Amino acid sequence: MVLRFLSYNYLITIGIISWMTAQLIKSVIFLCRNKRIDFKTLSGSGGMPSAHSALVCSVAVGTAHEYGFASPYFSLAFTLAVIVMYDAMGVRRAAGQQAKAINAIEEYLRDNKHSLPDEGKYLRDTVSGLNESLGHSPAEVFAGVVLGVCVAVVSIIWFH
Repeated sequence: MVLRFLSYNYLITIGIISWMTAQLIKSVIFLCRNKRIDFKTLSGSGGMPSAHSALVCSVAVGTAHEYGFASPYFSLAFTLAVIVMYDAMGVRRAAGQQAKAINAIEEYLRDNKHSLPDEGKYLRDTVSGLNESLGHSPAEVFAGVVLGVCVAVVSIIWFH
């Protein structure tokens, strides 16, 4: 059922291919940098290239090809792509920076709990290790855009 749905809706297919390709590239980059495999990179957000940007851009390009630049479908796909990319570089990136600061404060407090009231017993109840890799730099978003456009163009040539 799922495979049939994907094969009939080529816009969803190219979006998924773009997302999966970006996640695979992130995993390879992580492996090269850290000499170990981390399966979280296959589904995690943040990093190079932006999988969200790749997905929405490939769908926007596919929509332009399928329905034309003047269609309301392309307008919707383009608007969604702009919102996703703006959010990745703005709100989500800021949230990642805040998580990094909170993690540093928490680490400092844990290291210096002997000088805290009740020797830091309240720290046991806090959530530790917030995800710092939420958003993207402009370069990561741009790489996602390029990847999404390339996947869409290849898919258009391949499927049509």
